[in-house]
Amino acid sequence: MSGLSCILPGDHGPRLIGQGMESIIHKQPSDAPTASERAAKQGEASGGRRRLSQARAEATRSRILHCARQVFAAHGFAAANVRDIARAAGTTHSMITYHFGSKDELWREAVRDMFALLQRQVIDPVEAEAELDFEQRFRKLVHLYTRYSAEHPEHARITVSETIAGGERLEWMVREFVSANQAATTGNLTQLVDRGLVPDMPLPSLLYAMVGMIQLPFMLQKEAQLAMGYDFMTDEAVEAHAEAVVRLLTGSVHGPATRKSPS
Repeated sequence: MSGLSCILPGDHGPRLIGQGMESIIHKQPSDAPTASERAAKQGEASGGRRRLSQARAEATRSRILHCARQVFAAHGFAAANVRDIARAAGTTHSMITYHFGSKDELWREAVRDMFALLQRQVIDPVEAEAELDFEQRFRKLVHLYTRYSAEHPEHARITVSETIAGGERLEWMVREFVSANQAATTGNLTQLVDRGLVPDMPLPSLLYAMVGMIQLPFMLQKEAQLAMGYDFMTDEAVEAHAEAVVRLLTGSVHGPATRKSPS
């Protein structure tokens, strides 16, 4: 039987009690931690608990936002139920209220997080490849955006849902995110048009043709699988679709475009 450790009044160290025997272990003064050492250790323990608590809270928040996007995409804002979101996220309605306050604020945070994900997965990696020529950057943009659209079809569904509904949420989303993203993309498309790398047409038509070609198969994946027996969601299909978009827009019939930007 192992002993139990406890501090008794008047003792100078722990009294070990076990098997009917008692012994007192006296520590030498030099072995005892100083007040500052004890405070530092307590601070480390407190900081560790605080970091763990923050990490758990952030994980819960991220899970709620992810599930919120799925529910908003499937049902639209009006029909989406916060309790369904809580159930999907494995949390409670009160926890969602604690983190986000209202359903409207939850939607805004979910959309804000969605565009941050787009920034990290598509826009930042393309902008980091400054040494690539315009056609190579365009190819990278299409491939990354196709991959993003396959992994996050809820982005397009939320956009379509809000566009159909119209109103303040759509205006907020366009004002906060869509306008800036489209301005950057049309700027790149303009340079591609000027170099003869993509068709010369009104930029809004070119932009929405590209976005539609990329997004639509993943929005209609179930229909495509039933009607054609084709699964757009496999890695091979995603890459093939991205290359198909590049070839359609650049006019390359026999394979990946090989034209270089003029010097």
